[in-house]
Amino acid sequence: MAEVFDERAKQRLRLRRSLLALAGAVIFAHLLLASHLLGFFRGNDTQFIVLISCILGGAMVTPLLILGGYNLRFPDPSLTIPQIVIATAITFTSIYFLDQLRAVFLMVYLTVMIFAAFRLKLAGFLFITAMALTCYGMVIMLLLHYHPQVIDLKAEMVRWAGFALTLGGFSLSGSDLSELRRRVSSQNKELSAALMTIKQQAITDELTGAFNRRHILEILKYQKNLAERGKYSFVVCYADLDHFKRINDHFGHNVGDLVLQKFAHLTKEAIREVDFVARFGGEEFLLVLVDTTLENAAKAMERVRQGIQDFSFGDMAPGLGITVSLGVTPYHDGESIDKLISRADEALYQAKKDGRNRVVVKP
Repeated sequence: MAEVFDERAKQRLRLRRSLLALAGAVIFAHLLLASHLLGFFRGNDTQFIVLISCILGGAMVTPLLILGGYNLRFPDPSLTIPQIVIATAITFTSIYFLDQLRAVFLMVYLTVMIFAAFRLKLAGFLFITAMALTCYGMVIMLLLHYHPQVIDLKAEMVRWAGFALTLGGFSLSGSDLSELRRRVSSQNKELSAALMTIKQQAITDELTGAFNRRHILEILKYQKNLAERGKYSFVVCYADLDHFKRINDHFGHNVGDLVLQKFAHLTKEAIREVDFVARFGGEEFLLVLVDTTLENAAKAMERVRQGIQDFSFGDMAPGLGITVSLGVTPYHDGESIDKLISRADEALYQAKKDGRNRVVVKP
């Protein structure tokens, strides 16, 4: 379940970044429109419309793929390289038509490198750099062939070299930034895992894996608050393993620990996932059954009792048999947690008094 939520969070982050790229494309389109209106765009109206359509259409592809979940079929769900390839092709196509503003749009292209810093390693940056320089070189060659009057080859070569140095610097800095980001992300995951482990240890009984006394008391307070707001009621069950001291005396404490572990495991299997079981002290356990009736709780505890009685503990020690006594009581409006537990304890005491290995219900 946690993995599902984590993937959803990643999808939201990918969508947010793709929408940022789309916003950048819209700004780029407006910049190109301004260039056209001011007479700097050498192409005709049809070429301009086609170019604008490619800019906006290309930028919309990735958000749509992410919204549909289709991006998850690709090795890189962020689609970083495809987005950059599209942006590079569109940018340098635009540069081909912008004679006096080529330097301006070359600077605009550097924002693509910033976007790449979110995902790419050094090899990815070098690929982008090589692709951009190749595209710029093709623009120069095409201009020399079709429009030699609008280009100064010497100045353009100096500009190409300066662009190459700039992209190289961006590549090195961007790869370092990307690597730093990955390290921080990895450390954050390790820290989150460590915090989860610490939290789990703080609420869990180390031996049995059930909740500990402190946490079950917090759960009871929470359930009491819900009940007082009229949400639902709940039932408390006090369980105690019969003659547990004899088990430790005759079979040893190691066997006693195994019995406690197995009891906690069998009890968890016998109740619902929404219910709680905690080791309350020694061989005593406290169960909280939420949103249920006293009758259903009693039936659940009878399943626990029968399951413990029927389970073969002989594998732990020959001749070993275990039974459990349980006291069951519901929460009464307005009563304290101490009074609730005390009444469950009274029911448990009655079960012991009546011969053990039984469930006693105290309304």
